[in-house]
Amino acid sequence: MITSQGMLDTLTDHGHGLVTGVPCSYFAGPLRLLDRGAGPRYIPAVNEGSAIGIAAGAELGGRLPVVLAQNSGFGNMINPLTSLVLPYRIPMTVMVSMRGWPTADAGEPQHYWMGRVVPEWLDSLGIPHWMLTADGPSLDEVLREARPALDEGRPAFILVAKGAIANDAPRDAPAAPPLPRPTRDEVVSAVLAEAGDAHLLSTTGYLSRSLFNLGDSDRNFYMQGSMGHVAGIALGAALARPERRFVVLDGDGAVLMHMGSLATIGEFAPANLTHVVFDNGVYDSTGGQLTGGRRTDFAAVALACGYREAWQADSVAELRTALRKALATDGPSAIVVRGAPGGPAGERASSNVSVREIGDRFRKSLGAGDHPTDDRRPTSPRTSA
Repeated sequence: MITSQGMLDTLTDHGHGLVTGVPCSYFAGPLRLLDRGAGPRYIPAVNEGSAIGIAAGAELGGRLPVVLAQNSGFGNMINPLTSLVLPYRIPMTVMVSMRGWPTADAGEPQHYWMGRVVPEWLDSLGIPHWMLTADGPSLDEVLREARPALDEGRPAFILVAKGAIANDAPRDAPAAPPLPRPTRDEVVSAVLAEAGDAHLLSTTGYLSRSLFNLGDSDRNFYMQGSMGHVAGIALGAALARPERRFVVLDGDGAVLMHMGSLATIGEFAPANLTHVVFDNGVYDSTGGQLTGGRRTDFAAVALACGYREAWQADSVAELRTALRKALATDGPSAIVVRGAPGGPAGERASSNVSVREIGDRFRKSLGAGDHPTDDRRPTSPRTSA
């Protein structure tokens, strides 16, 4: 196991001058140090494909880059890897956490496939890769072995097992905001109080946990994985069932990841869709890293994309007032809540209800019936391993 500072020092010693990527709890310690300015310059990316693009630009500008990401986002990398990095021969080191490897944890079936296929996909692309585990080899040894690939203009992937990097960098005490901000649970409770019989869809991470723990219902869709896509799911459902009302519980980091979905929502303008964005400036579920979007005005973006209404709420009272207006008028509408980071995580929905059941009961609540059986999918979190 390498320490957080040791990882950054080793990367620097091997000539890496810029780090970019999307957070994962496997990298929580080094990311906290990077947020404080330790080690190479750090650029938070909105998604993994964007991180590959940033890294490519850095290399073209003379800085050898490192990309940090979790394997659940590996699919986002495929296009820039195959159409940019490989044909243009742009070297970079990509460190990918191996969630779901060697088996997926109970309650996290979304990691089942990526925990298995990343090495095979890299082999199919002819991209060299190494495994970094707590038992060795060391990061220094892996980087030495990877250097010839970089010198040939090729990317080098380091697949990082859980526990290979210590989470030993202490957290900073959160700075007190100028005014008290609503917590995640307060926002979810307000939505539950105002939503009535609306169908609720929540993004991956702690917002889904809060919704499950505070108001589980067959009308709730808790999304695990697929970060950034809950707004798209809500759009599809809203267009398929225009007689029903849908409320999305989204996060600022998730919206940033695939912000183009806002333009699609604005273009098709479903009157039955309300989009609540909890903007606390961090990725809470991976360790509280900064999103890199603290200057983004999500309400203004929503209006620019064609949403009929958008409000900003700085308190629970303002949120509830905005919700009443949004649910009483035609949308699409957005409510951006400037919230507080942190707070208890709560229990994961899929630890109690399988993800297949979450989808099936949501489908039934909309009158759409059961999903056909597919034996290729794990039937529950426990069989996904």
